[in-house]
Amino acid sequence: MMKKHFLLPIVLGCAGAFWACDTNVAGGPGSITTNGIAMADGQAAPFARVAVRAVDHMAGDASVENSIIIADTVADSAGHFYLNVKEDGDYRLTILHKGYAYSKVMSLEKEPSAETSDLGSLDLVATAVMKGEVDIPEGSSNVWVGVLGTDILVPTDANGVFVIPYVPANDSLQLYFKSEDYDKVLDKKGVFFEPSESAYEDYRAPVESPKDVADSSVKKIVVLQSDGSVASNAKVALRKVDSMVEKFALQNNLVLADVVTDDEGKFTMEWPESGDYRLTVSLGSGTFSKVYGVDKLAEIDTLKLSSSATISSKVTLDSGEDYAWVGVYGFDVLVKTSDLGAYVLPTLPANDSLTLYFVHAKDSVPFVEQAVKTPKEGKSYLNPAKLLYDFEQDNELWYMDVDTLYKGTTFKFGTGVSQNDKTHKLADHLEADENRGNNVFHAYYELADNPYAWALLGGKFEVVKNFAAIDSIEFYAKGNGEVRLALENWESYSKGVKAASGWKKVGSDWSRIVVKPSELCVTSAEKWSCSDAWDSVKDQVKQIHFFFAAGNEIFIDDVKIYGALF
Repeated sequence: MMKKHFLLPIVLGCAGAFWACDTNVAGGPGSITTNGIAMADGQAAPFARVAVRAVDHMAGDASVENSIIIADTVADSAGHFYLNVKEDGDYRLTILHKGYAYSKVMSLEKEPSAETSDLGSLDLVATAVMKGEVDIPEGSSNVWVGVLGTDILVPTDANGVFVIPYVPANDSLQLYFKSEDYDKVLDKKGVFFEPSESAYEDYRAPVESPKDVADSSVKKIVVLQSDGSVASNAKVALRKVDSMVEKFALQNNLVLADVVTDDEGKFTMEWPESGDYRLTVSLGSGTFSKVYGVDKLAEIDTLKLSSSATISSKVTLDSGEDYAWVGVYGFDVLVKTSDLGAYVLPTLPANDSLTLYFVHAKDSVPFVEQAVKTPKEGKSYLNPAKLLYDFEQDNELWYMDVDTLYKGTTFKFGTGVSQNDKTHKLADHLEADENRGNNVFHAYYELADNPYAWALLGGKFEVVKNFAAIDSIEFYAKGNGEVRLALENWESYSKGVKAASGWKKVGSDWSRIVVKPSELCVTSAEKWSCSDAWDSVKDQVKQIHFFFAAGNEIFIDDVKIYGALF
């Protein structure tokens, strides 16, 4: 049987995108080089991930997969890809590039045709986020939810709430629901999403509104939906402003109900005697949430829901860590990151200042917190950043070194006097800089006349880090030579891997230098191989190094990692 071949230029439009449009990403296996570059009204999507699935394809087993597809192949640097289809039939072609996707069903025939073998330029659009609720069968703890023709598969939490963080837009899709042991299809539902949409669907069987049996003399609070209608069956919860979840288990609902509004949208609640509390009401995709002092709670008369906001972001995991927990102080929501640290918080109060907390998979105490401001509407992608070192004071995790083969390279003080202290104390090279307005690293160096001679400024991490999902590293530099950035896992010459950038020229004025992972192409053997260099070290980074060359003076300041929070 003849195999169908595809040679397609993929084009990514960035108008109105909530993800940063970044075309400088690393490639992967299966990509090929083709002649020509096809463009449309956007820009090429280099190294986009591509997969073809039968239209009725379901995940093979009960294993969480947040990504829309696991790639069959990867496009080349111009967005072209080449794909084999083994049999005739109806297929879903899906192309994924960061927060964008193209997904359509097509009929593939045995004989090639111009219509199916060359589809021209395909425009990817921003993916949607979906939250839904479904009934859990009696005796089960969850239901599995997937999208036919994709690799998506997510579990509900114990309350039947599920979140699909990335869903293709602009095409009709079909959800499927399978039992906890993944041996029975419970239902299927059709859906359609607009680009960047934050959607909510309730698939639960209708329930009778709770009857109000409270004392009629007790003041009732009215909850209204955004259109002014009453919000019956809304979940109401009161939490201390700094409260965390009591149990670390997937919880997709913003809050678990303390009380539920009646069929008139009313509720009563017993207020605490002291302290500051967050009162939250949630119904579908609508939310009300506000922090009150207890003296103000009794004054509440009417609450009105508004559309929820969605935040997508990521956190840097430790090497070998499969996921971390992400929660929000004052709420009950708790989500897991992917193995790259990516996560989605699907229904947060809009235009609100919140504090997220992050907990390692095998821990119960937050290892980092992050203050965020949710968008006024829709969704936003947060690009966290970590300032590794500002050189304001000495840091025991940062150091200086010269070639370990003792070729004769030396550091010197700013006065030009040779440094004999073999500890190479960083504190000796911190000085105030008028233009930067703070302390910076400043050193003179003298390289030996040998190709293996080097001088460096380095820092190490307390634990080995997984940097597979970082966006970039930024630092400021000046001097009279060149500087190279490297991420390493170095123990010895026989046990060391490195991904280093090319040499960056620095001058007499401060310049901001940004290095992306796709630029870390130099291996520990000093060979230029982008995929080999970065793949060898990205999930096990121990050190960050700045090498100096082609001069004798260097200044470094404010080293920051984007896409990292730890």
